[in-house]
Amino acid sequence: MSEPPPRGAERDLFRDTWVRYLGYANEVGEAFRSLVPVSVVWLSYGVSSSYVLADAIDKGKKARDGFPPLPLLD
Repeated sequence: MSEPPPRGAERDLFRDTWVRYLGYANEVGEAFRSLVPVSVVWLSYGVSSSYVLADAIDKGKKARDGFPPLPLLD
């Protein structure tokens, strides 16, 4: 288990909350593949892929906001 973020630090929604477990949804779908309809397995892949995409967008925006704007060239 990871340590809680230090006081005053920004909490990462995708790492420090229960939302991180959505990234493992496809594993649950695969584990129950023989017991559930295939549409449930595909849904689990959709949930997991959505988590990965949202996390990547969030980290990209945070990285972009951390850099000063580029100077304009004439």
